[in-house]
Amino acid sequence: MTSRFTVAIHILSLLSLGEGKTKTSEELAESVNTNPVVIRKILSLLKNQGIVRNQMGPNGGYVLAKTPASINLKEIYEAIDEKIFQMHSKSPNKKCICGHAIQPILSKVYEKAQKVLEEELGSTDLDSITKEILNFSKK
Repeated sequence: MTSRFTVAIHILSLLSLGEGKTKTSEELAESVNTNPVVIRKILSLLKNQGIVRNQMGPNGGYVLAKTPASINLKEIYEAIDEKIFQMHSKSPNKKCICGHAIQPILSKVYEKAQKVLEEELGSTDLDSITKEILNFSKK
């Protein structure tokens, strides 16, 4: 999982807290403390999945395309990152005892871990993250 996933949740949390008011990539980048280009790339991925939409014009920017309660972290993860567990980019040496067995063995482990991860992410929605942010900020 890359930091883009965390940045995406950060962006979406800000949009959720904005209650329908648009935010520009520059405003979002300021909060994340990164370049607006990074934000625009992530917003593009989120837009492609129907999680955000952009509004043009003088008060343009980005808003959530759905309610925070209807956006779960699994949906965000799937929009942003490839599967967390990946195999070698090239096939290992099949003549080697380890190279011959490693992928089939790890595939089983990775599939189980991926399933647990996706179940956990699927059970957490953006609304709950936003509420936790507000509660944390009160401390």
